[in-house]
Amino acid sequence: MSNIVHLVDGSGYIFRAYYAIQHLSNSKGFPTNALFGFVRMLLKLLNDAESDHVIVTFDAGRATFRTEIYPEYKANREACPDDLVLQMPYFRKICSALGLVVLEKPGYEADDLIGTLARRYCEAGYKTVIVSGDKDLMQLVNDDVMVWDTMKDRRYCAADVVEKFGVEPEKVVEILALVGDSSDNIPGVKGVGPKTAAQLISRFGTAEGVIASVDALRQDAAIRNRVKIAEQIQLSAETIMLSKKLALIDRYAPITLAAGDVGNDKPLELEGLSDSRLLELANRKSLNERELQRLSDELEFSSLLKEIGIERSELVDQSSKYSYLTVFEKDFDRFANDLRGQSSFAFDIETDSLNVREANLVGASFCWSDERAFYIPIGHKNCPDGVKQVSQEQFLDLCREVFADPLKIVFGQNLKFDLGLLLERDLVCKTQIFDTMVAAYLLNPDRRGYSLSSLARNLLGMRVTEFEDVARGLDDFSCVEIPAAAHYGAEDAHVAWLLAQKLQGKLTDHKLQDLASDIEMPLVLVLACMEKQGVLIDVELLNAMSAKLEVGLKKLEQEIYRISGVSFNVNSPRQLADVLFNKLNISPQGISKTKTGLSTNFAALEILKTRHPLPEFVLRYRNLHKLKSTYVDTLPRQVSKKSGRLHSSFNQTITGTGRLSSSDPNLQNIPIRTEEGRAIRAAFIAAPGKLLISADYSQIELRILAHMSQDKNLIEAFVKETDIHTKTAREIFGLSALEEVSAEQRRIGKTINFGIIYGMGPHRLARELGVSFKEADSYIESYFDRYPLVKNFFDKIAAEAEETGAVYTIFGRRRLIEDIESGERDKGFVMRAALNAPIQGSAADLIKLAMVRIDSKIKSLEIPLKLLLQIHDELVFECDEDRLQEASAFIVSEMEGVARLAVPLKVELGSGRNWEAAH
Repeated sequence: MSNIVHLVDGSGYIFRAYYAIQHLSNSKGFPTNALFGFVRMLLKLLNDAESDHVIVTFDAGRATFRTEIYPEYKANREACPDDLVLQMPYFRKICSALGLVVLEKPGYEADDLIGTLARRYCEAGYKTVIVSGDKDLMQLVNDDVMVWDTMKDRRYCAADVVEKFGVEPEKVVEILALVGDSSDNIPGVKGVGPKTAAQLISRFGTAEGVIASVDALRQDAAIRNRVKIAEQIQLSAETIMLSKKLALIDRYAPITLAAGDVGNDKPLELEGLSDSRLLELANRKSLNERELQRLSDELEFSSLLKEIGIERSELVDQSSKYSYLTVFEKDFDRFANDLRGQSSFAFDIETDSLNVREANLVGASFCWSDERAFYIPIGHKNCPDGVKQVSQEQFLDLCREVFADPLKIVFGQNLKFDLGLLLERDLVCKTQIFDTMVAAYLLNPDRRGYSLSSLARNLLGMRVTEFEDVARGLDDFSCVEIPAAAHYGAEDAHVAWLLAQKLQGKLTDHKLQDLASDIEMPLVLVLACMEKQGVLIDVELLNAMSAKLEVGLKKLEQEIYRISGVSFNVNSPRQLADVLFNKLNISPQGISKTKTGLSTNFAALEILKTRHPLPEFVLRYRNLHKLKSTYVDTLPRQVSKKSGRLHSSFNQTITGTGRLSSSDPNLQNIPIRTEEGRAIRAAFIAAPGKLLISADYSQIELRILAHMSQDKNLIEAFVKETDIHTKTAREIFGLSALEEVSAEQRRIGKTINFGIIYGMGPHRLARELGVSFKEADSYIESYFDRYPLVKNFFDKIAAEAEETGAVYTIFGRRRLIEDIESGERDKGFVMRAALNAPIQGSAADLIKLAMVRIDSKIKSLEIPLKLLLQIHDELVFECDEDRLQEASAFIVSEMEGVARLAVPLKVELGSGRNWEAAH
């Protein structure tokens, strides 16, 4: 039992977990569904496994030796979902913290590492259990190797493989060579299914034997459609051998072990290990309790530590490091005098709700030293007899005084929430702001450990009191006893104070202080004001649109039933797959598989619509259904009963590039290219007597590219206000100034312009334009011939990224390369993201700076103008109808003059009664 080694397909676990659990995130909105499922699966495995010898393998990227021999290998797979990309950095950290050996190898898949390890352990006389649901791994099964599908709790020995495939394990690869694999885009032979393949391999031994025996195959009456199959095999001989190469697991992958994996002080090759050290490699190490505590707090997996039996006593008890005072009414005047004399202080508000517009104040905390913090009870429901809490009016009057001083600095964690609470009570903060969450984000924009607990743990080595520690099952903080609430609240302010002292120095060390003080920190209040302002929604218009969409959906549904010849739940992927592939017998070639069967996602339907009319109607149905459910029916329910307006949240610490995101609702995903999507924008309306103004930076990223690359040809185009897409098309196609550029040529120019910014290669460009790889490659070469300094710029950024591990925007925002995580740790993806970050990040900096300056002038000059929304490169305002001309000129002047670049910034501006009309 002790000599059994478990080899875990970690990449397979990730995707199984992702699709098994949906809609799970922590309190900051960071998705955690795949991580939660992964941890649960891993802990169950460790509990059920027969030994403590466990190795977890991962894919090291999409590029492998297979893509070198066949570039289309796995090319049909969709890009990793955005919410899964965000979670990717944590899977390996979790495994390592649990004491497990983690292996990956660039150029090879996890399957190859498993195959190599299984062979090596067999040679050493050990038994191996492969933990995976991947059928490809069945080819590795033998007397000493078993496959264990933990999700189905099914174990496969050699006899089980024969039952499943009809051939012995070593011949599974021969089956795959003939059948192919749609999920991996392995072609196989058209018309040959698993049963026929098993029959052929049983008859002729190998894929090569089948190819060599087509004449005998034609004469074999036991094989159905033998003539047609023989013809296909004869035509597909090269494809069969290619498919076999792709499906064959490499059992001799050159695995290098990192220093320390088996007590070594330098890297070692797997093949050089003795049998005893080979087993030692798989030994489960001690738990990294500190890292597990950090991950548990960051991801908010409250039960994780209890499940693996870790106590929290290792961290410093914060209560021993400071004292706190509870300020009741009798003490308030003395406290207020002390606060007035402080040049800086940390601040935090406790409420009975996380909804800024609906929340009542329960208490507030202040701190201005390392030794002491204060808690002011305001709205507790269980104040002791004979003791009076501070009234809300007293508290707010003091805040109006101290928050009006522009020379003071207020520190806090997620201050947008606290400032939003004050704004709801007509109190505008005029002090300087330092938000510890935003500061931590600037230092590491691709990491997600920005909660107070995580920052305290990582930067201060402290454990803070959690809400659950004091609430004890209560949802309403106002019901918490004042002593416990005072400890909890005062500690928050104290930790924020300590964090601010440390983070200020770190920002200075990394030359981020100007970015913080000029853009990000002032933006906190701008966003709080935007969220308070909200936007009006025409509910009647949306209700009418909902009814119209319902009629359209019913018509589409009936048309789908007519075409398919059967009634079914169109929203069910499983039922749709049954109709498409079983009832209608549409070819599944090129369609990937999910845990429930063949995919019916957008990419799959786009492929299938060329083979049958039904998928086109399903795509239309899904588009309308999503619009109706996500926006048309949902937006009216999100209108605040208090204000009568829709209040989206704008998030500073989510994207790695510095762009803002929005949530509840996500206004940045409203489609604008369809009639229905534009109709949704028409439901965003101005108040009576007012108009909406839309101000959009024109081609901002291309202008930034011109500035950063200093390419004279590109700069000239913007200085002379030439249509850049037409110019690019003219350059690429070698057209003279007198020759007309067609619409199709301009489309190609536009695709290339924006593709270059995002690192689009010839493969992707060929797919986008519907041209050959060679033609797409020539377009890119022509582009760089015409804009040579653009190529030099990207080469320089790539070299600096490799050398320094970071890239920077015009304003000094940095992105660390090691923290950028792709869906499969694809180095190409990471580098594309790194090359794009200075451009996209500079665009984010520019519009943020414009927002800060516009907001400042609106307040100082008392301009009757409100900033409502920020959507990518667009700002949406509301102004008095009779002040439109003045407001428009002001907006354009501020946005275009926000920075001096080598090319002019240009703003496209429109106005109207609703958002759509303003475009």
